[in-house]
Amino acid sequence: MTPELSLSDVGVVLDGREILRAVNLAVEGGEWVGLIGPNGAGKTTLLRAVTGAVSFTGSLTIAGVSSPMLRRRALAQGVALVPQHPVLPHGMAVVDYVLLGRTPHLGQVTGPSRHDLDVVADVLGALSLSDLARRDVTTLSGGELQRVVIARALAQEAPILLLDEPTTALDIGKQQAVLELVHRLRRTRRLTVLSAMHDLTIAGQFPDRLVLLAGGRVVAEGSAARVLEPALIQRHYGATVRILDDGAGGIVVVPVRSQDDINASNARPTK
Repeated sequence: MTPELSLSDVGVVLDGREILRAVNLAVEGGEWVGLIGPNGAGKTTLLRAVTGAVSFTGSLTIAGVSSPMLRRRALAQGVALVPQHPVLPHGMAVVDYVLLGRTPHLGQVTGPSRHDLDVVADVLGALSLSDLARRDVTTLSGGELQRVVIARALAQEAPILLLDEPTTALDIGKQQAVLELVHRLRRTRRLTVLSAMHDLTIAGQFPDRLVLLAGGRVVAEGSAARVLEPALIQRHYGATVRILDDGAGGIVVVPVRSQDDINASNARPTK
């Protein structure tokens, strides 16, 4: 069976610096793979390579088709990105922002068709955004905005959804709501999801499989139980952690203070 997304020996060099080196990754149709790793590991660069935003060496295929063979329009029809820092035009209504997701499907001369408008209306309804359709995107709360950005990506009707730190700056309730939304959508819309994730506990709860990047290379991959292992986290994050079972099959990653730090905090200053 051909993976929905496949990377073979992918490398990226930006400004003379090697960001990704010999990355191999296969994501099956309908699978959710989480990319984790310390800052600067190459997670965002990998997502940008998939979208064609940066040049790369090696090979990258989407639904069995080599990405260099796909024109930009076809690539946008196959892959949708939810960026970490979306550009928000002042004065643009939510419905018009989501309609931008239909751009890869629009004719060069004609405007949006009835089908395009129906797709946008359907997405707004599915994400409980219909009441916000006429709101200026720059006036939305963090949770509302994240749903709107996801709505724009879904309006592309692309089978592959890329998420770059989808819960950045959201409180714990909004984080849970956004990730549970992604989980439901990949089931109902048969999406393949690849997401860069910062929070290791969240990464241990939602994706089917994790890929740990460090120094631009894949250093571990597999189930959360296999990848979220204290020795690996210590080696690549420089953090001491304890791994707990949440009782429902999920994993919780808890930072542990070093004994030296505890001793220093408890020491009484001498007179």
